[in-house]
Amino acid sequence: MKRFDVIVIGKGLVGSAAAKYLSATLKDVALIGPDEPMDYNNAIVFASHYDQARVQRIIGKDEAWTRLNLDSAKQYDAIQQQSGIEFHDPVGCLYVNPSGKDSYLENAKSLGEQFQTSFQAFQSGKEIADHYPDFHFPESAHGLFESSPSGLINPRLLIQAQLKVLEGNNGVIIRDTVVNISHIGTEYLVETSEGSSYFAHRILLAAGSFVNFFNLLPKKPHLVIKGETVLLARLSEQEAGKLSTLPSLLYEMDNGGAQGVYLIKPVKYPDGEWYLKMGCNMPEDIIFENITQVQQWFRHGDSERFIPRLTDTLMSIMPGLKPEDFITKRCIINRSVHGRPYIGETNQKGLFIASGCNGYSAMCSDAIGNAAASLVIHGKFPDGYSSTSFEPVYM
Repeated sequence: MKRFDVIVIGKGLVGSAAAKYLSATLKDVALIGPDEPMDYNNAIVFASHYDQARVQRIIGKDEAWTRLNLDSAKQYDAIQQQSGIEFHDPVGCLYVNPSGKDSYLENAKSLGEQFQTSFQAFQSGKEIADHYPDFHFPESAHGLFESSPSGLINPRLLIQAQLKVLEGNNGVIIRDTVVNISHIGTEYLVETSEGSSYFAHRILLAAGSFVNFFNLLPKKPHLVIKGETVLLARLSEQEAGKLSTLPSLLYEMDNGGAQGVYLIKPVKYPDGEWYLKMGCNMPEDIIFENITQVQQWFRHGDSERFIPRLTDTLMSIMPGLKPEDFITKRCIINRSVHGRPYIGETNQKGLFIASGCNGYSAMCSDAIGNAAASLVIHGKFPDGYSSTSFEPVYM
């Protein structure tokens, strides 16, 4: 059986970043996780990073999120240069609350000053419309706009870039699904769905929403794991071109059927078509209790029934949009108790966790991975980070 110094479990956004940082210092680092499934009926685990566009902003809900966002964005140029893979489009990000000023807008000024990042504030719907005529908001709306490096990232390409740097550091990638972790003496035994076994002195578990569904941890982290439905509006190449500079949007609306909308400009998907993406929370979103429910959702979930509602929501925000068709994608997110990621060592020495990213991991995964790697290597977080901000909470 192969032995490693550290094994990172979970080949998603956080796991790939953490493995990259670990491999820059340590010699024997392995990253274990499956590729994006070609056949959902045979897949064991799934993820929301099977996508082409996720929002990037800098000013977050609090100091911890803002630092994670900023530190991640600062690394994008270096990652793109090292990997040769472009994944970041800094078109800017617009935040809007239709009812006026909220706590996020109240805190933005002090956070912007603390982290030396600027934004443009808007005091009315008309003021926003004057700058961004493709959007429509009520006159009562307030908002802010952040320019570059805010905008969007392509999560598929970001993971590819991180993996390429990892391989350049002689890190090992094992495309398999871990289903069991056992503590044996001073080592951990890691077993996969395909029957392989590996040993390591240290383990970093970065399996996203799936940390609680297998025999991976002695105590389960306190997470709410839920499904989400994403609407993709297919556009002509000409229509997509007209919207090529559209900023990403975070819209704090709640009409009873759709709440907390995010919207991303048209990008080209693997099928060669251009899609504008919109997601939100809905009352019907499923809270998952077991792996079977998750698999059923991704394989056969009836997300198409939400197309009329989501289409109405999208067209109320962009009444001039000329879509050709609509499809949906099914996603999964997890929410922590304190609203920030869980990054820490468990009650078993050498077994670490990085999960509970609350749907925000794409825009700050590099910094979450770096923080987790620093904890594994040095036993402490990077300068500026507090362990109390990310302390895991267990069931």
